[in-house]
Amino acid sequence: MTGPGADGVLLIHGAHHGAWVWDDLAPLLDLPHLAVSLPGRVSTATPPAPLRSLTLGDLITAAAADLGATGWDRAVIVGHSLGGAVAAGLAARAPQRAHHLILIAADVPDPGRCALDSWPAGLRWLPRAALALRRGGSQAPLTMPARRARRGLANDLDEAQARRLLSRLVPDTPGFLTSPMPGAAMPPGLPRSYLVTRRDRVHKPRRQAATAARLRAAIIEFDSGHDPMLSQPAAVAAVINQAARQRTG
Repeated sequence: MTGPGADGVLLIHGAHHGAWVWDDLAPLLDLPHLAVSLPGRVSTATPPAPLRSLTLGDLITAAAADLGATGWDRAVIVGHSLGGAVAAGLAARAPQRAHHLILIAADVPDPGRCALDSWPAGLRWLPRAALALRRGGSQAPLTMPARRARRGLANDLDEAQARRLLSRLVPDTPGFLTSPMPGAAMPPGLPRSYLVTRRDRVHKPRRQAATAARLRAAIIEFDSGHDPMLSQPAAVAAVINQAARQRTG
């Protein structure tokens, strides 16, 4: 007997990005979709949450509320970059609602560990020291200077796409890097796919592949930079649409 297909697609952006990053991809999806706006972004409905205190648990809770509000029984959950930890945490928290987990250039710590723990054991002090030495200390919001963002995020975008991206990046919570992944384990039977971005200058492809192997996710390689939903929206949408059609065993 097979289970039903998905009812919708939940799209979760990564650090410094927002729901807007899915604007080119969303119209290409076959199912209803919701691009969440994680806490900390300016919203006309609610004031932005304080970036200094947000944790991965807070972000997962917010995404779970967004999923609950859709009324969908089952969703394809898509997470990009550090938003992949939110997507994976949501799938672990609500396994009955997850049809397929798709991670794009994602960093997903093991339960109880944080993103900085993915550094080699002898070097983990380096990023922590860099955070602590910033103005405002380790809890100050994360920022990405325009020059670094252009080099790291826009290397496969045309000039118009690059300008649009750079104009919309925002400060973000250090909790993306420093707060531990909540303890729920990934559902063992959940189908999962990982899009490895081969021209990524932010999250190296070899580290992506290692994360995919640890999560036992099927690897799909993209000849793209860090944001393929901007540079190749049709190709990413095709992966999501195929996952949504699959019936669970």
